[in-house]
Amino acid sequence: MPNAACKHHNAASRRRLRICAVVSLTVLLLLAAAVTALAITALRPRPADTTISAMRLTSVSLSPGSLSLNLTLDAILSIRNPSPVASFAHAAGQAEVYYRGALAADADVPPGRVGAGGTETVTVRLTVLADRLASYALQLYGDVVGGAGDVSLTVQTTVPGTVTVLGLLRHHAVVITVCHVTVSVRRPGAQSSSCQYRTKF
Repeated sequence: MPNAACKHHNAASRRRLRICAVVSLTVLLLLAAAVTALAITALRPRPADTTISAMRLTSVSLSPGSLSLNLTLDAILSIRNPSPVASFAHAAGQAEVYYRGALAADADVPPGRVGAGGTETVTVRLTVLADRLASYALQLYGDVVGGAGDVSLTVQTTVPGTVTVLGLLRHHAVVITVCHVTVSVRRPGAQSSSCQYRTKF
């Protein structure tokens, strides 16, 4: 009888040990999965974005006789990097201005670097030349001279660069932004804009 009781006690102890081992292993696996998920989320590059924070009309050249009109605009671009652990170094990009779907002006966006969680401000000068808009000269002239003097433009910026996570992991990225901007010729500095952006990795 004592031997049987001892064997029963040893079997129960081994069962409890096995249960404890299984529970401990399960908890460790769950913790490892949680840590891995958090690490992947933290290291995943967040898309940068480019917005037009201001569009200033710096000069207007108007020739009513020939319906010639040239506009010079300063586009103030804000390149924002929302990632807390990655930097964004961008090469020279491109800014294009469209009027009624026709390319009116283009300019280079200078290269730069945006630190983690930072924002870089870049000024790009764009000259809208009437000879590029020959087929829309009457409409452009009417927008400036008639009505409220507002000109609706579409500005597209393309900024290629490299996202570097914790100085180790690198991802190539291209930030593309399309902004619909209305610039007032009669009230310099007055504008309205709405932007959509996407990042291709």
